[in-house]
Amino acid sequence: MVNGLRWEIVTPDAAARDWDGWVSSFEDRHIRQTHAWGRLKTGAWTPAHAAIFNGPTPLAAALILERRLPLGAGSLLWVNGGPLYRKGLTRGQDLSSLKDFLDGLKERGRSRGRAIIRLNFDVAMDLDAQLIVRAAGFSRPLSPLGTGLTYRADLTKPLEDIRSGFERNWRNQLNRAEKAGAVVEFGRSPELLRRYQPLHDALCSRKGLEGQRLSVADLERMTEILGESILFFIVSAAGADGCGGAVWIHGGRAWFALSSANEHGLRLNLPNAMYWRAMGRLKEMGVEVFDLTGIDPAENPGVFNFKRGLGVPPVETLGEWQWATTPWLARAFDAALFARRDSLQ
Repeated sequence: MVNGLRWEIVTPDAAARDWDGWVSSFEDRHIRQTHAWGRLKTGAWTPAHAAIFNGPTPLAAALILERRLPLGAGSLLWVNGGPLYRKGLTRGQDLSSLKDFLDGLKERGRSRGRAIIRLNFDVAMDLDAQLIVRAAGFSRPLSPLGTGLTYRADLTKPLEDIRSGFERNWRNQLNRAEKAGAVVEFGRSPELLRRYQPLHDALCSRKGLEGQRLSVADLERMTEILGESILFFIVSAAGADGCGGAVWIHGGRAWFALSSANEHGLRLNLPNAMYWRAMGRLKEMGVEVFDLTGIDPAENPGVFNFKRGLGVPPVETLGEWQWATTPWLARAFDAALFARRDSLQ
């Protein structure tokens, strides 16, 4: 017990039974903190489910993915989309749940000998929480994986209001895609996965994303484990596929997971139809918040400008933080990550 709170690693049976319900109870829940995500990453990583309790429901929690670093350098503890915490406890009230959770996480790191902990909060920028994270000894990494910026669409609004909020050029491109006869197919069938894979492969080749390639077998495994938490789509026109993608869905929230387009799709503005129809389908499914998953105005201005055209307010998240048992380990990890930025995907 720390300050009346209990930090513990949840047993596998309890995690399988209760974890996703706990995750769903947090305002800023994320698919990458679910039990299924831990199963998806098992093999390359070892998942552990940590939480801090003051009763039956956790006040803070995180799916921790662990693995050994090369050359015996130590262990990496990776928390993507978290930790999750009760925001109501950080408005000048009781900050102990987040603070004590981070202290417990550091103790787990120390138990590994040499260790580095990397966090990636998905919560919108929270200055009170930032003070707690800094006070716990975490700092901004020198090699961040992203900008911490994203767009989040409010799908509780009527569809006509959402469409009218698109920038004029974006809406004109959508009109052209619809006039070209864009057909959007949704599902999880093996056929749809086989049609998406070459689109994704071509994108990885074009942008040099070798570490993010996915085989049909990878897509099938992802779909088998995530089940109804993932939805694929393909957009075609004039008898040919032009773009496709997938969204993750959990607890009334959705995130763009995959998105690829070829020259045919770009020429006919099919990505515009894909985003628009995805919003409509997700709204039908009861999704309230649709995260367009990251923007980088400096390094990827094309995608930034495309997403900006949706007229959705930008959001800065609390983002990435890092702690290590020794300063040299943090520096070495930052250097290695700079050389291979896809190693934590």
